[in-house]
Amino acid sequence: MRSTGFSGIVKKGSDTTAALLLALSLLCPLPPASAVDDVIEYGSVFSPAEVTVGDRISYTVTVKHKPGETVTFALPDSVRLLPFVVIGREVKKSREQRSVLRTELASFDVGEYALPAVTVTVRDTSGNKKTEQVAPSGTLTVTALTDSSVTELLPIKPLKQPHRPWTDYLYPLLVVTIVITVLAFTWYFVRKRVKSVSEPLDPVKDALRKIRKLEKKLEKGMLPEECCEQLSFLIREYLEVKYHIRAFEEVTSEIEEELSNRSVPHAAVLAGTLHQADLVKFAESRPGKEECAEYLGKTKGAISNSSA
Repeated sequence: MRSTGFSGIVKKGSDTTAALLLALSLLCPLPPASAVDDVIEYGSVFSPAEVTVGDRISYTVTVKHKPGETVTFALPDSVRLLPFVVIGREVKKSREQRSVLRTELASFDVGEYALPAVTVTVRDTSGNKKTEQVAPSGTLTVTALTDSSVTELLPIKPLKQPHRPWTDYLYPLLVVTIVITVLAFTWYFVRKRVKSVSEPLDPVKDALRKIRKLEKKLEKGMLPEECCEQLSFLIREYLEVKYHIRAFEEVTSEIEEELSNRSVPHAAVLAGTLHQADLVKFAESRPGKEECAEYLGKTKGAISNSSA
Protein backbone atom coordinates (compact mmCIF):
# COMPACT_ATOMS: atom_id res chain seq x y z
CA MET A 1 0.00 0.00 0.00
CA ARG A 2 2.85 2.39 0.81
CA SER A 3 4.52 1.69 -2.57
CA THR A 4 1.38 2.49 -4.49
CA GLY A 5 0.88 5.75 -2.65
CA PHE A 6 4.41 6.99 -3.47
CA SER A 7 4.02 6.23 -7.21
CA GLY A 8 0.84 8.19 -7.31
CA ILE A 9 2.51 11.19 -5.75
CA VAL A 10 5.39 11.10 -8.32
CA LYS A 11 3.02 10.83 -11.24
CA LYS A 12 0.99 13.71 -9.98
CA GLY A 13 4.16 15.90 -9.66
CA SER A 14 5.28 15.07 -13.23
CA ASP A 15 1.95 16.10 -14.68
CA THR A 16 2.11 19.40 -12.86
CA THR A 17 5.63 20.15 -14.18
CA ALA A 18 4.61 19.29 -17.74
CA ALA A 19 1.64 21.59 -17.49
CA LEU A 20 3.80 24.46 -16.26
CA LEU A 21 6.33 24.00 -19.10
CA LEU A 22 3.53 23.96 -21.66
CA ALA A 23 2.10 27.20 -20.28
CA LEU A 24 5.50 28.93 -20.36
CA SER A 25 6.09 27.86 -23.93
CA LEU A 26 2.77 29.31 -24.98
CA LEU A 27 3.39 32.57 -23.16
CA CYS A 28 6.99 33.05 -24.39
CA PRO A 29 7.36 31.59 -27.88
CA LEU A 30 10.98 31.62 -29.14
CA PRO A 31 11.39 33.01 -32.69
CA PRO A 32 13.33 30.81 -35.05
CA ALA A 33 16.99 31.77 -35.43
CA SER A 34 16.77 32.00 -39.20
CA ALA A 35 14.01 34.63 -38.98
CA VAL A 36 16.42 37.01 -37.19
CA ASP A 37 19.53 36.20 -39.18
CA ASP A 38 17.94 36.62 -42.61
CA VAL A 39 16.94 40.30 -42.12
CA ILE A 40 18.43 42.58 -44.86
CA GLU A 41 17.79 46.32 -44.80
CA TYR A 42 17.66 48.38 -48.02
CA GLY A 43 17.78 52.13 -48.36
CA SER A 44 17.79 54.51 -51.31
CA VAL A 45 17.95 58.32 -51.46
CA PHE A 46 18.77 61.03 -54.01
CA SER A 47 19.36 64.79 -53.94
CA PRO A 48 18.47 67.41 -54.95
CA ALA A 49 14.83 66.95 -55.81
CA GLU A 50 14.90 69.64 -58.53
CA VAL A 51 17.72 70.36 -60.99
CA THR A 52 18.29 72.11 -64.28
CA VAL A 53 19.33 70.29 -67.43
CA GLY A 54 22.83 68.84 -67.06
CA ASP A 55 23.10 69.30 -63.30
CA ARG A 56 24.47 66.40 -61.28
CA ILE A 57 22.23 64.23 -59.10
CA SER A 58 23.60 62.31 -56.14
CA TYR A 59 21.98 58.84 -55.97
CA THR A 60 22.84 56.51 -53.03
CA VAL A 61 21.73 52.91 -52.36
CA THR A 62 22.53 51.33 -48.97
CA VAL A 63 22.33 47.64 -47.96
CA LYS A 64 22.77 46.40 -44.39
CA HIS A 65 23.58 42.66 -44.29
CA LYS A 66 25.16 39.88 -42.21
CA PRO A 67 28.91 39.41 -41.84
CA GLY A 68 30.42 37.33 -44.64
CA GLU A 69 27.74 38.16 -47.18
CA THR A 70 28.72 39.88 -50.44
CA VAL A 71 26.64 42.55 -52.14
CA THR A 72 26.68 43.53 -55.81
CA PHE A 73 24.90 46.45 -57.46
CA ALA A 74 23.73 46.63 -61.07
CA LEU A 75 22.34 49.71 -62.82
CA PRO A 76 20.10 49.40 -65.87
CA ASP A 77 21.79 49.51 -69.27
CA SER A 78 22.16 52.84 -71.07
CA VAL A 79 18.88 52.43 -72.99
CA ARG A 80 16.72 51.65 -69.95
CA LEU A 81 18.57 54.30 -67.96
CA LEU A 82 17.31 57.11 -70.20
CA PRO A 83 16.83 60.04 -69.75
CA PHE A 84 19.66 59.65 -67.22
CA VAL A 85 23.38 59.15 -67.89
CA VAL A 86 25.95 57.92 -65.37
CA ILE A 87 28.64 60.50 -64.51
CA GLY A 88 30.37 58.55 -61.72
CA ARG A 89 29.99 55.36 -59.70
CA GLU A 90 31.59 54.14 -56.43
CA VAL A 91 30.92 51.15 -54.15
CA LYS A 92 32.08 51.10 -50.51
CA LYS A 93 31.71 48.59 -47.69
CA SER A 94 31.96 49.68 -44.04
CA ARG A 95 32.84 47.67 -40.97
CA GLU A 96 29.21 47.63 -39.81
CA GLN A 97 28.27 45.19 -42.61
CA ARG A 98 26.93 48.02 -44.72
CA SER A 99 27.50 48.22 -48.47
CA VAL A 100 26.92 51.53 -50.22
CA LEU A 101 26.59 52.43 -53.90
CA ARG A 102 27.18 56.12 -54.64
CA THR A 103 26.25 57.22 -58.16
CA GLU A 104 26.25 60.59 -59.89
CA LEU A 105 23.63 60.98 -62.62
CA ALA A 106 22.63 63.74 -64.99
CA SER A 107 19.56 64.32 -67.12
CA PHE A 108 19.45 66.30 -70.36
CA ASP A 109 15.67 66.12 -70.86
CA VAL A 110 13.13 68.39 -69.22
CA GLY A 111 10.38 66.73 -67.19
CA GLU A 112 9.52 64.79 -64.05
CA TYR A 113 11.13 61.37 -63.69
CA ALA A 114 11.45 58.51 -61.22
CA LEU A 115 15.01 57.43 -60.47
CA PRO A 116 15.97 54.10 -62.08
CA ALA A 117 15.86 51.00 -59.85
CA VAL A 118 19.15 49.38 -58.87
CA THR A 119 19.38 45.57 -58.86
CA VAL A 120 20.90 44.47 -55.53
CA THR A 121 22.17 40.87 -55.17
CA VAL A 122 23.16 39.51 -51.74
CA ARG A 123 25.08 36.19 -51.57
CA ASP A 124 25.78 34.32 -48.34
CA THR A 125 28.68 31.99 -47.59
CA SER A 126 26.71 28.94 -48.83
CA GLY A 127 26.20 30.43 -52.30
CA ASN A 128 22.55 31.30 -51.79
CA LYS A 129 21.55 34.65 -53.19
CA LYS A 130 18.72 37.10 -52.84
CA THR A 131 17.93 39.75 -55.46
CA GLU A 132 15.93 42.95 -54.93
CA GLN A 133 15.03 45.96 -57.07
CA VAL A 134 15.75 49.06 -54.96
CA ALA A 135 14.53 52.50 -56.00
CA PRO A 136 13.90 55.70 -54.01
CA SER A 137 10.45 57.09 -53.46
CA GLY A 138 9.56 60.42 -55.02
CA THR A 139 10.34 61.93 -58.40
CA LEU A 140 12.99 64.24 -59.79
CA THR A 141 12.05 67.47 -61.57
CA VAL A 142 14.34 68.59 -64.38
CA THR A 143 13.85 72.17 -65.61
CA ALA A 144 15.28 74.08 -68.56
CA LEU A 145 18.24 76.41 -68.27
CA THR A 146 16.27 79.40 -69.58
CA ASP A 147 12.77 80.64 -68.99
CA SER A 148 10.57 79.61 -71.93
CA SER A 149 8.27 82.57 -71.29
CA VAL A 150 10.93 85.05 -72.38
CA THR A 151 10.01 86.51 -75.79
CA GLU A 152 12.67 89.20 -76.22
CA LEU A 153 16.34 89.68 -75.50
CA LEU A 154 17.11 91.88 -72.56
CA PRO A 155 20.16 94.20 -72.57
CA ILE A 156 23.26 92.65 -71.11
CA LYS A 157 24.24 94.23 -67.83
CA PRO A 158 27.92 95.06 -67.40
CA LEU A 159 29.85 92.79 -65.11
CA LYS A 160 30.37 94.14 -61.62
CA GLN A 161 33.91 94.28 -60.41
CA PRO A 162 34.35 92.21 -57.25
CA HIS A 163 35.17 94.09 -54.09
CA ARG A 164 38.76 93.39 -53.13
CA PRO A 165 39.93 93.87 -49.53
CA TRP A 166 42.83 96.25 -48.89
CA THR A 167 45.02 93.33 -47.77
CA ASP A 168 45.18 92.15 -51.41
CA TYR A 169 47.19 95.29 -52.24
CA LEU A 170 49.56 94.97 -49.28
CA TYR A 171 52.02 92.55 -50.88
CA PRO A 172 52.34 94.41 -54.23
CA LEU A 173 52.73 97.69 -52.33
CA LEU A 174 55.48 96.17 -50.20
CA VAL A 175 57.32 94.88 -53.28
CA VAL A 176 57.09 98.27 -55.02
CA THR A 177 58.36 100.03 -51.87
CA ILE A 178 61.37 97.70 -51.61
CA VAL A 179 62.21 98.13 -55.31
CA ILE A 180 61.99 101.94 -55.07
CA THR A 181 64.16 101.95 -51.92
CA VAL A 182 66.84 99.79 -53.54
CA LEU A 183 66.86 101.96 -56.67
CA ALA A 184 67.09 105.15 -54.59
CA PHE A 185 70.07 103.86 -52.58
CA THR A 186 71.78 102.62 -55.74
CA TRP A 187 71.29 105.96 -57.48
CA TYR A 188 72.58 107.85 -54.41
CA PHE A 189 75.79 105.85 -54.08
CA VAL A 190 76.49 105.79 -57.82
CA ARG A 191 75.91 109.54 -58.06
CA LYS A 192 78.16 110.14 -55.07
CA ARG A 193 80.92 108.00 -56.57
CA VAL A 194 80.64 109.64 -59.99
CA LYS A 195 80.68 113.07 -58.36
CA SER A 196 83.77 112.24 -56.34
CA VAL A 197 85.54 110.97 -59.47
CA SER A 198 84.48 113.90 -61.64
CA GLU A 199 85.46 116.55 -59.10
CA PRO A 200 89.11 117.74 -59.53
CA LEU A 201 91.36 116.83 -56.65
CA ASP A 202 92.66 119.76 -54.60
CA PRO A 203 96.43 119.16 -54.33
CA VAL A 204 96.74 121.33 -51.20
CA LYS A 205 94.03 119.49 -49.28
CA ASP A 206 95.29 116.12 -50.45
CA ALA A 207 98.89 116.92 -49.40
CA LEU A 208 97.82 118.23 -45.99
CA ARG A 209 95.68 115.11 -45.39
CA LYS A 210 98.65 112.85 -46.18
CA ILE A 211 100.96 114.87 -43.89
CA ARG A 212 98.52 114.44 -41.00
CA LYS A 213 98.51 110.69 -41.61
CA LEU A 214 102.33 110.68 -41.50
CA GLU A 215 102.27 112.58 -38.20
CA LYS A 216 99.96 109.95 -36.68
CA LYS A 217 102.16 107.12 -37.96
CA LEU A 218 105.26 108.80 -36.51
CA GLU A 219 103.54 109.09 -33.13
CA LYS A 220 102.67 105.38 -33.25
CA GLY A 221 106.30 104.31 -33.81
CA MET A 222 107.11 104.81 -37.49
CA LEU A 223 110.86 105.02 -38.15
CA PRO A 224 112.02 108.64 -38.77
CA GLU A 225 114.00 107.67 -41.90
CA GLU A 226 110.93 105.98 -43.40
CA CYS A 227 108.87 109.04 -42.54
CA CYS A 228 111.38 111.31 -44.32
CA GLU A 229 111.30 109.12 -47.43
CA GLN A 230 107.50 109.22 -47.62
CA LEU A 231 107.54 112.97 -47.00
CA SER A 232 109.89 113.40 -49.98
CA PHE A 233 107.50 111.39 -52.17
CA LEU A 234 104.57 113.49 -50.91
CA ILE A 235 106.28 116.81 -51.77
CA ARG A 236 107.25 115.64 -55.26
CA GLU A 237 103.65 114.48 -55.90
CA TYR A 238 102.34 117.85 -54.67
CA LEU A 239 104.67 119.79 -56.96
CA GLU A 240 103.70 117.72 -60.01
CA VAL A 241 99.95 118.18 -59.45
CA LYS A 242 100.05 121.78 -58.25
CA TYR A 243 102.77 123.31 -60.46
CA HIS A 244 103.20 120.64 -63.19
CA ILE A 245 106.85 120.17 -62.33
CA ARG A 246 108.25 116.78 -63.32
CA ALA A 247 109.48 116.26 -59.77
CA PHE A 248 109.76 112.45 -59.99
CA GLU A 249 112.09 112.74 -63.02
CA GLU A 250 114.34 115.53 -61.69
CA VAL A 251 116.91 115.66 -58.90
CA THR A 252 116.43 117.99 -55.96
CA SER A 253 118.72 120.72 -57.39
CA GLU A 254 116.72 120.83 -60.63
CA ILE A 255 113.47 121.01 -58.67
CA GLU A 256 114.90 123.83 -56.54
CA GLU A 257 115.84 125.79 -59.68
CA GLU A 258 112.34 125.42 -61.16
CA LEU A 259 110.72 126.50 -57.90
CA SER A 260 112.86 129.62 -57.89
CA ASN A 261 112.12 130.43 -61.54
CA ARG A 262 108.34 130.06 -61.00
CA SER A 263 108.37 132.01 -57.73
CA VAL A 264 106.62 129.19 -55.86
CA PRO A 265 105.67 130.31 -52.34
CA HIS A 266 107.88 128.88 -49.58
CA ALA A 267 110.10 127.20 -52.18
CA ALA A 268 113.08 127.25 -49.78
CA VAL A 269 111.19 125.19 -47.16
CA LEU A 270 110.09 122.60 -49.69
CA ALA A 271 113.55 122.37 -51.29
CA GLY A 272 115.23 122.17 -47.87
CA THR A 273 113.01 119.26 -46.86
CA LEU A 274 113.87 117.46 -50.09
CA HIS A 275 117.60 117.94 -49.39
CA GLN A 276 117.21 116.48 -45.87
CA ALA A 277 115.35 113.49 -47.34
CA ASP A 278 118.21 112.98 -49.84
CA LEU A 279 120.72 112.91 -46.95
CA VAL A 280 118.64 110.22 -45.22
CA LYS A 281 118.35 108.18 -48.41
CA PHE A 282 121.83 108.53 -49.91
CA ALA A 283 124.16 109.67 -47.06
CA GLU A 284 122.63 107.39 -44.44
CA SER A 285 121.72 110.31 -42.19
CA ARG A 286 119.59 109.22 -39.25
CA PRO A 287 117.38 112.04 -37.96
CA GLY A 288 115.52 111.67 -34.69
CA LYS A 289 111.79 111.62 -34.15
CA GLU A 290 111.78 115.31 -33.16
CA GLU A 291 113.64 116.32 -36.33
CA CYS A 292 111.25 114.36 -38.53
CA ALA A 293 108.27 115.94 -36.76
CA GLU A 294 109.86 119.35 -37.42
CA TYR A 295 110.18 118.56 -41.15
CA LEU A 296 106.50 117.55 -41.24
CA GLY A 297 105.44 120.76 -39.48
CA LYS A 298 107.45 123.05 -41.77
CA THR A 299 106.17 121.26 -44.90
CA LYS A 300 102.57 121.46 -43.68
CA GLY A 301 102.96 125.21 -43.04
CA ALA A 302 104.52 125.84 -46.45
CA ILE A 303 101.80 123.95 -48.30
CA SER A 304 98.88 125.39 -46.33
CA ASN A 305 100.20 128.97 -46.92
CA SER A 306 100.98 128.40 -50.60
CA SER A 307 97.70 130.01 -51.69
CA ALA A 308 98.17 133.08 -49.51
